[in-house]
Amino acid sequence: MAALQQHVAAVKRAYFSQDAHALLAAFRIDPGTFGAIQADLNRDPNRDLSAWVLGQIPVSASPTDSERFQSLVADFLAYVRDHAPLSYASAASQAPAMADWDRAYDAWALVYSRASAFFSLPDTVWFASSLRFFASSLVTLAMAVDHRTDAVQKRKTTDAAGRLSKAAGMAGNDRSQARGSETKRAAVLMLANLSFKAYFKLNNTRLCETVLGSVENALKLNRTFAANNGQNDESGEQCYSRADRVTYRYYLGRLRLFQHNIRAASTHLRWAFDNCTLRNLRNKRAILIPLVATYLILGRYPEPALLEASNLSQTYGALMFYLKNGQAAAAMDELDRHMDWLRFRGLYLILREKLQISLWRNLARRCLALSYGPAQASSAPPTLRVDMLLSAARLAWRDPSLQPSDIEAILASLIDQGFVKGYILHSKGVLVLQKGPHMGFPPIWTVFNP
Repeated sequence: MAALQQHVAAVKRAYFSQDAHALLAAFRIDPGTFGAIQADLNRDPNRDLSAWVLGQIPVSASPTDSERFQSLVADFLAYVRDHAPLSYASAASQAPAMADWDRAYDAWALVYSRASAFFSLPDTVWFASSLRFFASSLVTLAMAVDHRTDAVQKRKTTDAAGRLSKAAGMAGNDRSQARGSETKRAAVLMLANLSFKAYFKLNNTRLCETVLGSVENALKLNRTFAANNGQNDESGEQCYSRADRVTYRYYLGRLRLFQHNIRAASTHLRWAFDNCTLRNLRNKRAILIPLVATYLILGRYPEPALLEASNLSQTYGALMFYLKNGQAAAAMDELDRHMDWLRFRGLYLILREKLQISLWRNLARRCLALSYGPAQASSAPPTLRVDMLLSAARLAWRDPSLQPSDIEAILASLIDQGFVKGYILHSKGVLVLQKGPHMGFPPIWTVFNP
């Protein structure tokens, strides 16, 4: 019983002193200690753990007058008694042959619910680091169990996402008039990020908006408190760690990209990339993948050295070259060549849709650059013959069936969307462009709404 008694004594000391680090260390036990505690618990498998824990950690001497913490400890010990360590859930690990991962997830979900219920009590902000452990373990376990037993419907991940979204709402709606770090709002980004992780795994980004509402509410309350107390916190994010902020901006950027809000997506992803430290190169690369996609759509092209350093030249290098030069068929072929890789990251369809606009715009601009010279009067607006663009388009798209009416329709669409500034003079078969430094082709990024 030594291991069990020592463990519960450590939990009790940390709880009574409200020592966040010590409590987290007590709950985050290594497989060896897990096995020793499990052996002690199984010497009396029928023991009423709730009553036993109440005897070890009496409510009368506790910092709170609730049994919620004791219920958490009892259910945590029940998990240790009946199931394998969390680290064994991965399909790559050597888990015990008889492990029932469905039951293990249900048991851990109960542990997480107890932790969330305890965190909802007043004056429990100090418990946030332990809540992070229980919440992150819930998502990891849910995904691992679904990978083992339910790869199609992903029921455990769905359950975990709902639980975390609810907790994020609770944290985001803490209206305590105090700094964010001194309220339950301190946990909202952590809970939101874990919710996003689950929802993105489920390909159900629609439900992310509910979580975003909780985060925005918390940030608004943080900004209000800062303004009322003469502090400068325009973003409302100062009380959160850089890691949580980078993760939040990464998911927010990807969400805005899926919603075709390209400018907002690029802003959030660029912030995440710039603020992710070089110690986390794997994460920087993960952020860079959708960031480059947004930049290509916006007509901003990354340096080849950056793509090379991030091992992304094979995917984006040739595509960027063809896009710049309006080589449409080659660009589409390049997208199709990497279709599986891009689809897995949710980028293929939006790139295929949005880059077609850029390809037509860039092709027209290249034709203008080749045809426009000093022979044209400087006071006259630049013009581009439609038949010249037609010939170039048939080559660029490898489509000899294109007709002048097709080109005029595409040019009308580009003008309507703002990618080209000018008008079609049908009587002469020319595109008349706006005078100025851009010669009727404003930078693509300026056309997208912020």
